[in-house]
Amino acid sequence: MDGISFDINEALKYYMSDPFSVPTPEADSALLDCENDPESLTNALINPVLNHIVDAVAECPEAIARPGYLDSLQFLLKFASTFSISSNYQTLGSLAVRQHSKLSGSSRYPSFLSTHALSKVFDLVMSGLSAEADAIHQEHESPDEQESGAHHKQLLEIYGFLLQWTIAAVETKAAEKSSTTAPVARGRGKPKGKGAAKDKESSWDSASQLQAAMEIMCKVLKLKLSKIFLTTSERDTFIQQLLTRPVYMILESEQRVKDTPIRMHAFKVLCMAIKHHGHGYGMRAYHWFSSDFSRLRLSGDC
Repeated sequence: MDGISFDINEALKYYMSDPFSVPTPEADSALLDCENDPESLTNALINPVLNHIVDAVAECPEAIARPGYLDSLQFLLKFASTFSISSNYQTLGSLAVRQHSKLSGSSRYPSFLSTHALSKVFDLVMSGLSAEADAIHQEHESPDEQESGAHHKQLLEIYGFLLQWTIAAVETKAAEKSSTTAPVARGRGKPKGKGAAKDKESSWDSASQLQAAMEIMCKVLKLKLSKIFLTTSERDTFIQQLLTRPVYMILESEQRVKDTPIRMHAFKVLCMAIKHHGHGYGMRAYHWFSSDFSRLRLSGDC
């Protein structure tokens, strides 16, 4: 773990106050040189940095804990526009009361990260978290299970922190693109040249990314987390702040709620948090989408 000291409560304090205030002193020097000129954060500059981290995490999910890798990812996420975190998300109030609040306001910072770069960060975080969940499951099922809770606890907190931040960035980017998409004029042919690059950018599928993320979240919620998070407060922080909070945020969007696969994935996460980890806040949503929960229970997913 290279001696990294990651405090999830400290990280959340910075993030909730202002995502841009999260300290990233160990980020790659090529990224740090762009701190005062974020428009220079091009794919050509970002890709070599991310490719190095992708290769390391693919080889071993623990690599995410290296200070240079973690800070580089957080640095990039600071320049992916993110909505200000409202007190609603911190307190997890009743979803039924908050359903009219939409992800349609302005983000605090403009986005300097392309959908290509954001997708690459997203895939990196999700694949690393999935691999870590697999490793924990194998250990828990092993007859000679070793005590490694503290080690896995820090890795889950790091991945969970990056997960909720990345989902917020994806939802913000999706809302921005939705609000700026112009209707196509009738009778005109397909754009060529530079327009082709714009088409590639507009073909970004955030819905499939969110569904994949929530599938991995369900995988994590199936783990014996009580063996890793030894106190109720630690477990609640992980589940409520890093897993269910981004799900509530997704359900703030009227467009997402109308998307049946997204809605069902979201409520599967909440249902598993309720069933396996005593996530009482989710019960408030149960009455609002009782039919969805009933379908999940009948299918055996909950």
